Amino acid sequence: MIALSTSWQSGESTTAEEMLAALKNLDISGIELSYRISEDLYHEIKNPLKHSGLKVVSAHNYFPIPSAKSDSKGSGDLFLLSSCDNEERQNAIRFTAKSIEHAGEVGAAAVVLHCGVVEMNHEMQVLYQYVNSNRFDSEAAQIFIRKKLKERDRLKSEHLENLVFSLDRLLPVAEKQGVLLGLENRYHYHELPGLDDFGTIFAKFEGAPIGYWHDTGHAHANETLGLIPQNSLLQNYADQLIGTHLHDAIGLDDHIPPGSGEIDFAALKPFLKTDTLKVIELKPGIPVSEVSEGIQFVREMLSGR
Repeated sequence: MIALSTSWQSGESTTAEEMLAALKNLDISGIELSYRISEDLYHEIKNPLKHSGLKVVSAHNYFPIPSAKSDSKGSGDLFLLSSCDNEERQNAIRFTAKSIEHAGEVGAAAVVLHCGVVEMNHEMQVLYQYVNSNRFDSEAAQIFIRKKLKERDRLKSEHLENLVFSLDRLLPVAEKQGVLLGLENRYHYHELPGLDDFGTIFAKFEGAPIGYWHDTGHAHANETLGLIPQNSLLQNYADQLIGTHLHDAIGLDDHIPPGSGEIDFAALKPFLKTDTLKVIELKPGIPVSEVSEGIQFVREMLSGR
């Protein structure tokens, strides 16, 4: 089954009727409910969705937008499960639990989680300046990256412990709802989990309803920057893989339709099982024709998976 995230419709559809009409016109049978859906829109769409013929395969935390952040446009990072601030971490646990319960209500198989950050002066803007000025291969850029990764690793342990604490309290909720927690690989080097952190977490929670969620664009960005080896995430965590966010990228610009960028989707195919959730996740504003081409590309490229 090929699913499409409602992220593509963020800001485009303001009513349940508009959103469902846009989705039903595409050659998909499943959807992921994204973190940009308000509580009002969720309550409006919940019943029509049951009769739409579209299966909800996953939801993306925080879903719907929590009441405590109702003035926001939604984000997977509204609260950090890794936070050193106890109040924020408790809010992250509370509202993630609500996302899991909502996912159970609509029959989703998984909830996708952003797992927080290592709180540090990450200076991402400096990294982007090196990339945008074609100086990424310079000695200065490489010294900067090595310095930042060393700083991240020095500060990481407390945040990783906080994340494990949060997951330990969320897994009983997921088990009760019959929902898997998908830990997503992230875009920035200071975000959790990093390449080695997934293994630590999966070993800690062996046998629990938790697994790896692979985002193709995020992996491409980290591989392009030389932060992780090519295909290392999939090679290391294929056995824990439960789902994918499928989108293409040109350089560091991602969330464009599969088949329109640089990512080698043929290399992804051997890692996918028949029950791996396959969700196309696109940025808003992409024309319907290009979305349709991306869906067809995935269907042909991953045929039999």
